Amino acid sequence: MSKHKSDLIPMQVVRDIGKHYPGVWQDVKKFRASKGKDLPDWPDWCYIPIAAGIAITTGGQNSDILRATFDKYSPAVVTAAAAWRITQGVYRFDADVYNELTSQPMSDNLPCDALKRLPEWCVYIETIPAKDDHYIVGFWVHLEKDQNDGREELRFVFFWNTGDITILPVHLGPWTLKEGLQKTIDEAKRQAKKQGVDLAEDVDDVSDVGRYLQLVLYLCANNADIPNPPEHPSKRVRLSGQVDIARKPRMWDVGVRIGSAIRGYRNKQSAPQGGTHQSPRPHVRRAHYHHFWSGPRDGDRKLILHWITPVPVNIDPDAESPAVIHKVKKE
Repeated sequence: MSKHKSDLIPMQVVRDIGKHYPGVWQDVKKFRASKGKDLPDWPDWCYIPIAAGIAITTGGQNSDILRATFDKYSPAVVTAAAAWRITQGVYRFDADVYNELTSQPMSDNLPCDALKRLPEWCVYIETIPAKDDHYIVGFWVHLEKDQNDGREELRFVFFWNTGDITILPVHLGPWTLKEGLQKTIDEAKRQAKKQGVDLAEDVDDVSDVGRYLQLVLYLCANNADIPNPPEHPSKRVRLSGQVDIARKPRMWDVGVRIGSAIRGYRNKQSAPQGGTHQSPRPHVRRAHYHHFWSGPRDGDRKLILHWITPVPVNIDPDAESPAVIHKVKKE
């Protein structure tokens, strides 16, 4: 894939949607302006609900809902594009941090509220795909508040190297993320059976969303290694419900410092070591998430989420620290 920002997949999809649905972005502005006024309100962490995307792509005609749903640029894709278009954040993970995150098991006790801390209304995360013929190159992820039943979701829009686009919602609620992920998989199987589709070959791909969920969680962590992280756009909303739109995509290099440290620890781990029976050989304990609640039990409480990096055990703390090399980008 080209390294030029102008060739980024999400930006091209935004352009294509603008051509596919002329006037779409003006329609989005109208919905934003009506938030909590002519329309019922919705949480600030949601840019626009999918109900707005349905109204825009169908022109308000119920007879067009089925057609719009199976369109490549469905209401779900248009809703995600509208949210991403505001800030156009592209997140690129250090390879070692990426591998640590996507290989760690999902925590048993993480609450769904951990995901309501996305740095932007919608983010685009680049993947580091395996060398397969059919793979995901990146994905949008954003939060949804269903205006009909009040259900909350974390919604993925996956972009494949073949040009395909697939949607997957993770159901959020008073349960753990692991339980929410299982609800998503079970629902996908139910819908597939209802439509007469065999999910046997694709079920692993559906389950793999847990790997991508780990990347999203990292962006929500209080200690995420993101230099000069963005301010959430909801804090810049004018009375009209609008916010300034980014002129071009902005890249965020994620985990550069931590990735360098991980490589340094591993190099020391693989180096020949002395040692005794009382002194185990150097190794690195697996990374994981830790969370706790801050604030009074009977008042507003704030969830604090930390990613506990791989922990070096019995590694000489006085050894030379790993160097961090930063890319210099030409303006």
